[in-house]
Amino acid sequence: MKKLLVFLLVVITAVAFIGCSGQKNSTDKSGTSTKIGETKKPSSPIRYSLGTSSNGGNFYLIGGGIATILNNQLKDYFVITAEETGGSTANLTMIQHGDAEIGFAMTSSLAEAAAGKAKWTGGKPLDKIRGMVALYPSYLTMYSLKSSNITKLTDFNGKIVGLGSKGAAMDSVLRAAFDKIGIKPKSIFNDGHGATATAVSGGQADVAVLFAYPPFSAISELEASKELNFIGLTDKEQKQLTDMYSFYKAATMPAGSYKYATEDIKTVSEWNMLVVSKDLSADYVYLLTKTLLENNPQLLEIHKSLKYATDKNILNFNVPLHTGTIRYLKEKGIDVPAKLIPPEYKA
Repeated sequence: MKKLLVFLLVVITAVAFIGCSGQKNSTDKSGTSTKIGETKKPSSPIRYSLGTSSNGGNFYLIGGGIATILNNQLKDYFVITAEETGGSTANLTMIQHGDAEIGFAMTSSLAEAAAGKAKWTGGKPLDKIRGMVALYPSYLTMYSLKSSNITKLTDFNGKIVGLGSKGAAMDSVLRAAFDKIGIKPKSIFNDGHGATATAVSGGQADVAVLFAYPPFSAISELEASKELNFIGLTDKEQKQLTDMYSFYKAATMPAGSYKYATEDIKTVSEWNMLVVSKDLSADYVYLLTKTLLENNPQLLEIHKSLKYATDKNILNFNVPLHTGTIRYLKEKGIDVPAKLIPPEYKA
């Protein structure tokens, strides 16, 4: 009996040793274990919805391109559909409610989502939003027909000002900012940026305001038939905006960004981000992050702004990152600040 017990112990020890001497496993900080360089394939591709924006917006254009890259590179894992939506706030609401898994959002919208005070949030923080990839910064861009003689921010007083879709973060943030700065428009025109450009062309709006990385298609199309003025900020106005909102940074839109932008334009910028639901698997978000960042040449074929989609720029998020993204950053040797670590992250 004793010899039998000794024999069994030797066998068990040998099996354990063999098991430990195979390919190493990598355990992410959410406790999920996967082999290094591998993510287990699902039995069939998982379907994800990617919230973008209205047709004609950069989010819509870039979203379709990103979905194509991911579907081509990860065809055994995902079927990702780029959905036309109302933009940042709609995308965040959809993710919070489980109607989308991935979406585009600007840092102003993310700030409102985290605070849960803006009307569109329903008065509650959107606690399922997690950062995945930083895409590109966009400039506060203000334009009018040259014939309008609107050349500075104070000329907005008594005019019809287009602020994009009603209820979007830019709409609510800039309404409040205008009030604090002392700008009193006659009224606010709310619609998508393509429709707003059409309204400026037809005289239904005097001036349009949006955040965009040039060239923005709706503006370029308008320039083909109309002469435009591009309106910049004074030093004082620029400082007022950056002091009011931490997600705004002082910036300069370069001369030549548009046909009629013949000089550098002083403005502010904010980041455009790709976010996901915290309910997504850390393994899959790691794979999505890695695939996008390591296929940057393909991203540049979609839009030149995506040269900013780098691992280090992920640190520009103002909401916690997904655990899968954190795993990728740590793999690259990038320290993640405490403010970007979500509660579910396990060290």
